[in-house]
Order: sequence, then C-alpha cells, then structure tokens
Amino acid sequence: MTQNFHLIFKRADSSVDRAKFLSRIFGIFSEEIVSLWAQDERAPYRNLGRPTIKTPGDSRGHTLDFTFQERSSGNIFVVEMKCEIEYQNFRYFILEQAKQLEHHNKPAFEAFLRTTKFPSDQAIFVGGKAIKTHGAILIWGSVTPEGRKAVIASKGFYDVLSIEEICHELSGWNHGGYKALLAERQGWCNELFAGLSGGHIKNTH
Repeated sequence: MTQNFHLIFKRADSSVDRAKFLSRIFGIFSEEIVSLWAQDERAPYRNLGRPTIKTPGDSRGHTLDFTFQERSSGNIFVVEMKCEIEYQNFRYFILEQAKQLEHHNKPAFEAFLRTTKFPSDQAIFVGGKAIKTHGAILIWGSVTPEGRKAVIASKGFYDVLSIEEICHELSGWNHGGYKALLAERQGWCNELFAGLSGGHIKNTH
C-alpha cells in the first residue's frame, strides 16, 4: 500500500501542478475517511467528536480534529491530523523524524502538544461537556516505523497514526461506507469536468 499511496500523489513522470491538485482534492475529504474508520468496530479507536481546549483567560479555546476513545481501555485522547502531502515539495508527506513537527507553531497546535503532559491549566470539552483525557494522538499523511518511534519519544504522544494506513485498513475490510464515499467524490469530479467541457449535467431538482 505504501508505494501505491505515494504514487497517487508523487510520480517521477508527473508535474508539480498534478501533485498540488490531487493533494488539495484529497485534503477536502480526508477527515471523512478517518471518521468512517473510527466508526468501524475493527478500528482500535472510536471518535467522540471535535474537542475544544481552553486555558485560563482564553474565552474561545482551540478546536482540534477528533477525540478518540480507545476501545480496549476506554481511555480518551485528543487528536489532530496533519496531512501535508505536496507542501514544500513533499517535505512533510512522510513523517520520518520529530523535527518535521517544528513548523507547526500556531497556538492551537501548541495547546495540542501540551495535552500530552496532562497540564492542569487546560480544560477540554466535547459537545460543551468537560472530559478527562489521557493524552494525545497525532495523525499524519504517511509514517515510517522510525518516525513513529521518534515522534512518540520526543513529543509524548500515545500513538501516531497515518491516513495511509487508515485507507489501507478500510480497503482491506472492503468497507462499504469507504467505497461509497470514494464513488460519490469520483462522481462529483466527473460531473464537474463534464460540465466544464460542455457535457450534459443531469438536473435532479
């Protein structure tokens, strides 16, 4: 799956424009893929919703991507996904070392990193309800075993997942929802290009 996943976006015979286009298209619905995966009982985590982290004096807080509950333990983790594929010539596509996280210096990501240390000055809410968390999980585009180990050791994450592995699992499960999502998005793209080229678009209204 690794080679195939990388070739979707990065091929020696393809242009930068192709890579940018495909990366942006994938980014539009990549969070939906993770949500589908977490809904399946075969996944190690279930998704509880988007968490908001608040610190004293911060009225708005910072909202992250997911809240995962580990099915085996019941422990809860805040989750942020960073799927930077083509950005800076694929510099951050594959997570290989901890320093690749250093360019994420916005307050929301800083608050996310602090959740790995269970700071008492942060409160975390899901759906307006305060929750107790047990750490943080990072989702990246693609991750090497060495990169996963290095980032967990350096930042204190409970786990580091990859959208590549999530897609691989959904495909291996022959997941109906995943297949339906891809078919729907493919159909939308086909309709877009057919319409732009002067083709007939069926009006269902």
